Amino acid sequence: MATTYQLQAYNLYHAIPVKSLRPILTGRIVDSSPSELQLEYGELKFGFIYRFGAIVFFNMDQKEIDEELARIRGLLGPDLEDKTTETFQIQTGSQDRFEFDYAELRTINIQTIAMTALTVGQSAALETYEIHADRILRNSANFMQQLAKVGSVPLRGKILLKFIGSAAGTRQDIIANLAILDPPEETWRSHELQKIFKEAQQCFDIDVRFRALDRKLTLVQDNLEILANLITNRRAAILEVLIIALFALELVLAIFK
Repeated sequence: MATTYQLQAYNLYHAIPVKSLRPILTGRIVDSSPSELQLEYGELKFGFIYRFGAIVFFNMDQKEIDEELARIRGLLGPDLEDKTTETFQIQTGSQDRFEFDYAELRTINIQTIAMTALTVGQSAALETYEIHADRILRNSANFMQQLAKVGSVPLRGKILLKFIGSAAGTRQDIIANLAILDPPEETWRSHELQKIFKEAQQCFDIDVRFRALDRKLTLVQDNLEILANLITNRRAAILEVLIIALFALELVLAIFK
């Protein structure tokens, strides 16, 4: 009979300083790098902390999870406004295969679990960015609609630049922190782990979602840069009018003198 385990992912921050969490967590450190921390909490009980902001637990009680999350929040502060969670089932099977909401693995150990945990964590992180990007896209679309209706820029320059910075910053966070398209080093040394990682990525549509998100943010930037150029042109026109007015004033003063 197949045994079923659960992966629970929490995307709580845009980035986590992995090294700073090592002293406060109760699990035994199995592996540590600047981008990831792997911990063991008991027999087939693991935790994975990722630099890009996600925390994933495997086969752990909710009480144990809540206690570890409380320690992390105590050090790093409140969660993101757009925090997300994701769950995924793993069960023993005769072959390695991934379905919509569960996976079968022939071998269940920290190496095979880590391949799936990374993908589930990436999926949760992508969802946070998708929520944020959709909000920015809606706002930029509203600005363009107002421009089409009234024929003038609906925002002051400072607010518009803030929106442009937000879109650019989100895009930079994704590229810098998630490293979606880069497989872990372990996949270079094991055909089995490479297969598990590849199928997990396809199951969660990581590559497709990453590219769709990047296109959304590019569209947002393009829209906002159009508005920014219009504001610049409007300011230039106002400046030209002021210069002409000053010349006229000087001319009038010269005539009266």
